Amino acid sequence: MSDDILYLNAADIDRLDMKPSDLRSTLRNAFSGYGSSNLRIPPKQTIRVSPDRYFQTMAAVSSEPPFAAVKWVSVVGANSQRGLPNINGLIIVGDSETGRPLAIMDGSRVTIMRTAAMSALASEYVANSSSTALGFVGCGAQAYGHLPALRDVLPSLQNIVCFDRRTESAAGLARHAAAEGIFGRATENLDDVLQCDVIVSTVPSVAGMHPFLDARKLKPGSLAIAVDMGRSWLPESLTAFDRYVVDDRAQAEDPENRSKLAYPGPFDADLADLTGGAAKGRNNASDRVLFIYPGFALADLAIAGKIYINAVQANVGAKMPR
Repeated sequence: MSDDILYLNAADIDRLDMKPSDLRSTLRNAFSGYGSSNLRIPPKQTIRVSPDRYFQTMAAVSSEPPFAAVKWVSVVGANSQRGLPNINGLIIVGDSETGRPLAIMDGSRVTIMRTAAMSALASEYVANSSSTALGFVGCGAQAYGHLPALRDVLPSLQNIVCFDRRTESAAGLARHAAAEGIFGRATENLDDVLQCDVIVSTVPSVAGMHPFLDARKLKPGSLAIAVDMGRSWLPESLTAFDRYVVDDRAQAEDPENRSKLAYPGPFDADLADLTGGAAKGRNNASDRVLFIYPGFALADLAIAGKIYINAVQANVGAKMPR
């Protein structure tokens, strides 16, 4: 066994060229086996310094595959004004049998990948398959990650509508969509986004931000994916949804996580219910569905483990002596 620890930066992870369908399949397998496995996943720990600056650790241990993973992540809303990413992090992957560290990898890139894959996995079960219009509220890194993931699971998406408080960010995402061969346009009218079939909100936690999205304006059959834990949605409008889905029900009911969610429950299903067939994503085509989630360490473990396996096979990354 090598004594080296593999280091994978964002460029290394990108070199692996992991397909959205493969990432979604990895998560589907993880969540469908969650109830019958001996996974150990404690609630995430949060140290909040201010409303828009906090630090978290998320950990999970699995026997098959035999990996343990912990993610350290910081969320700093003011970084937008500094020209820095709002989210930064690292992930450590270890052998769950021996406890030996195996790899350190860029947690920011993994977070984008696993979050987009979770949204895509949920969409597989709760979005209308005929959806054609995808709207983004917030056009940063998560929006760029979600675009290919959602197009992979919903290939009929051909109309991309982009809104951001920074008009240049919305225009940039629209140009990116056009470069990918689909119609993208920036808008300053929120109603344009709210009339899409799928709406992704990724508004960062910044001081002074107030909810501004009205779920009552959503058209029947739409899916809202609240990557921002619903902070951008008017609380009084959330009763307009017919179904509420979360990544993991038990985690969402933890008091620390519950306090972060704009809609704290009850939930109709979580990803384990959907992938295991214990619950339906929607009762009918006209249901408005909210997928809201604080992020779950199972997804980080599954994606980071897959990245490590692929990197070893492809001889990608820098080997660091222990």
